[in-house]
Amino acid sequence: MNKSAMKMLKITTLTILNLMFCGLSVFTQDTYEFEKKIKIHENEINYDSLKWQKGTIINLGFNRVGLYNWSAGGQSSMSINSLINSHLNFRKNKISWNNQLSIAFGVIKTGYGNAIPWLKNDDRIEITSKYGKKTSYKWDYSILFNFRSQFTYGYNSTKEFEEGNYFSSFLAPAYPILAIGTNYAENNNLSLFISPATTKSTIVIDDSLSTLGVFGLSPGEKIRVEAGGYINFSYKKANIYNIKDLNFKTNLTLFSNYINDPGNIDITWETFTSFKLKKLFSLTFSTYLIYDHDIQLARYEKDGSPIYLTNANGEFFLDESNNPIQKKGPISQFKEVFTLGLMFTF
Repeated sequence: MNKSAMKMLKITTLTILNLMFCGLSVFTQDTYEFEKKIKIHENEINYDSLKWQKGTIINLGFNRVGLYNWSAGGQSSMSINSLINSHLNFRKNKISWNNQLSIAFGVIKTGYGNAIPWLKNDDRIEITSKYGKKTSYKWDYSILFNFRSQFTYGYNSTKEFEEGNYFSSFLAPAYPILAIGTNYAENNNLSLFISPATTKSTIVIDDSLSTLGVFGLSPGEKIRVEAGGYINFSYKKANIYNIKDLNFKTNLTLFSNYINDPGNIDITWETFTSFKLKKLFSLTFSTYLIYDHDIQLARYEKDGSPIYLTNANGEFFLDESNNPIQKKGPISQFKEVFTLGLMFTF
């Protein structure tokens, strides 16, 4: 190797080493800046803290329309809606335990006469309990338990009520979830829980529904257990847009079964917006979206008539009793509730 080549090799080597040291310096600086954002300083952890926090919000709404000899036509109706949100939180040293209870129930009666039944238009029980142990970073080691079900029988129409043809009942279905993972919390308003180890169960204790094989269970099966990944995101904000007593919160959960169709994500997404008027009166608007690929729902036209399965010639497929078979399949479920009523906070 001549002197010119040796000189060029030295210059190239020195240049590469210089770039490596500069890159290492930049990487170290970036790592330090990132660590400052996610790490909790020692003085931010109050090891002597002992605090219980609890609170409950109750919303009651009532609506009535009475038509008597009304020439323009229409139907009388009456509805009652109720919603309870309660929390009980505990924190001591590095330990936290957060509990949330949500109960919603509503009934509606459409038409005139004592023979018209009350049918429910809202029904939910949901309990969430999360236990965490704080680390030196903003991510906590956490265990989460969630349970969701309803109180009573559910019908799609008055005809189904008269025939006793219900599609849900107490603990049919019920969805217990147990997840182990990490939780990121920011200012008690934002929380992100991620679990790679989750079990989700589907329970149907009602013998009639269990025999039919609904909510992803095989006929005669009463419980199904799935293993997968789970994400829960929650956010709440008081006095949004700087408007006093205008509050908002949302809660989103995602679950993927590792074994069966992991691409089919189970989704629940809830939002709740409230505006308090004076001392007792309030406006509330809530939405609830559910998608579960295992739930096969009967399909209906916009006018409420059933959609039946047909062949290429447009003829109905018939069951063993020669009745047309109604189309069923997974579909997004969505519910919205707007209430003007009473709000109690304590």
